[in-house]
Amino acid sequence: MLIPSVLRRNDTRDKRISRLNILAPPLPGDFFNKNSVWVAVSSTLSCVLFAVSVLLSATPVLANPHQQVADLLIKNGRIFTANPQSPWAQAIAITNGKFSFVGNNKDAPPAAEVLNASNRLIVPGLIDSHAHPGYVDVEAFLFVEGDTPEALLASAKAVAERHPEKEWLRLCCWPTDMFVRGDEGPKRQVLDAVLPDRLIWFESETAHDFWLNSKALERLRIDKNTPDPKPGMAIYVRDSHGDPTGWIKEGAGVQHLSSTFPVVEKPHRARHRASVAKTLQTLSSHGVTAVFDAGNKGFGDLTYSVISELDKNGELPLRYFGTYQIFTPDRARAAVAEIKRFRKEFGSERLQFNSVKVFMDGINANRSASYLSPYVGSTSSVNTLLTVEELADLLIELHHAKLDLHVHSIGSRSARTVLDAVERAQMTTGLAFYPRVTLAHLAYIHPNDLTRIAELGVIANFTPWWFGASVNDPDAELLGTERFSNMYRAKSVVASGATYTFSSDEWWGGEMLATYISPYLGMQVGHTRQYPKDWWLTDDDGIKQPIEERLSISDLLKGYTVNGAYQLRLEDELGSIQIGKWADFVILDQDVFAVHPSRIADTTTVAVFLSGELQNGELSFLK
Repeated sequence: MLIPSVLRRNDTRDKRISRLNILAPPLPGDFFNKNSVWVAVSSTLSCVLFAVSVLLSATPVLANPHQQVADLLIKNGRIFTANPQSPWAQAIAITNGKFSFVGNNKDAPPAAEVLNASNRLIVPGLIDSHAHPGYVDVEAFLFVEGDTPEALLASAKAVAERHPEKEWLRLCCWPTDMFVRGDEGPKRQVLDAVLPDRLIWFESETAHDFWLNSKALERLRIDKNTPDPKPGMAIYVRDSHGDPTGWIKEGAGVQHLSSTFPVVEKPHRARHRASVAKTLQTLSSHGVTAVFDAGNKGFGDLTYSVISELDKNGELPLRYFGTYQIFTPDRARAAVAEIKRFRKEFGSERLQFNSVKVFMDGINANRSASYLSPYVGSTSSVNTLLTVEELADLLIELHHAKLDLHVHSIGSRSARTVLDAVERAQMTTGLAFYPRVTLAHLAYIHPNDLTRIAELGVIANFTPWWFGASVNDPDAELLGTERFSNMYRAKSVVASGATYTFSSDEWWGGEMLATYISPYLGMQVGHTRQYPKDWWLTDDDGIKQPIEERLSISDLLKGYTVNGAYQLRLEDELGSIQIGKWADFVILDQDVFAVHPSRIADTTTVAVFLSGELQNGELSFLK
């Protein structure tokens, strides 16, 4: 796709205006005679009036002579400020990169440049509070295809034959529902029958589990005696004899990625850098001015070196907040030291590191998400990555280091474990408890825990474009009617008074990057609980239940703006259009409050401003 060109104005002009004292020249004595006085006075007044007219044509008129001239004034806008004390305005002025006026047209100050928004909607810069833009194209897959297991495996064999030079064959992607049945999943013997002599790493379409043949297991020294990083969750699935089946879940597989498949070849590194730059520009072109990177599967040094390079080259079009990711329990011990190292090696004004990320559970598709009750047909629940005690200890360590915590949490047991750990850590540290804890995704929250999120000051993060209804959704069979019909209770969380934020969780890239990464898709699906019609598999795929969990546009915009700034601990600097905050804002081509709900996802940006400077878009038709 085409990426909008970026216009940067790096000059920081210091505009000042002083009062002008225009004094009439002294009149010679011989002017004061009967015939010459009026001529002299008239001549003098003409000079004064001419001088004043010249000044007025070049200098804004000041109602208050001490009033500062703004750098930029935008009038006639429909401005959603996200400031609860004054939620709407008509005009904004920017001085030295910050909002210096927010109010009515008639009260607006003079400015060096004036734009006419023509009643377009203007909103604060949008914040994607959970995504993985730095991970795009870290993987180097060979792609296979097939609608049946037999066709998929035949494709894998053909790919292997075309690439005899590769020691490892990294294949993508096997459909989860094609090979997973209950607790049973793909087996190494099936791959062995097709490709016995090659090292096969076959990733699932969810990227949360992996399929290896016997030769690959042997190379990685995974056998009967290899301990699971976290029994029940990050595991090497085993047969009745305790031998690995070749199916690996979550962190048990992720822990091998950066060491087994380092990104070292120059073409791969160049492709990764270009993809990251494109992804960030795509975010910016959609009005995103800040993003929280929720982790990169052990490729943190690679990712943040690329982001840092883009920053130093003036190619980082937004504010970027990185993290250190915990996907096996042992990584918790290194988390604080690693985030401080990232901060020292890569940190800058636009690239910051203030939070640690934990995968407390996995996903429903491979039965690694952690619920208080077992999956339908199972007899036991899945463990969380860390226990209440272990997570509380980590939180206390983060408290002393003044760092925040971000948690991947799909199931109800995962959410409750986090809430219990926060409660325990708060009791230990007292009222000055530092970490802001964000629970991300929250597919299912037990009803008893809905109000605890607000009570404990935890932030709820949702990915609202997931809220749509799908026919034959496999979660219905996995979770049962009660849980399935009460997923993604975002409106209930909003009503409880909890702080909530929204995100894309984008990591893949590809042809659908601009679609999935768009906050306007999130707004549409969050508002309707339906996917866009061209995604439907039937004439009516229906509405995701409960229907009363639909979010208002106002709630959605707050989650994408002022609340996102709070998650990033920047609520005093970003997130709303208020005097003194950085002038991050977006001019939209249509009013998301007024357009038909089915067209919200079609919204595009007219202009995107970062610190008062045009970052993406075009202004000529606003002049």
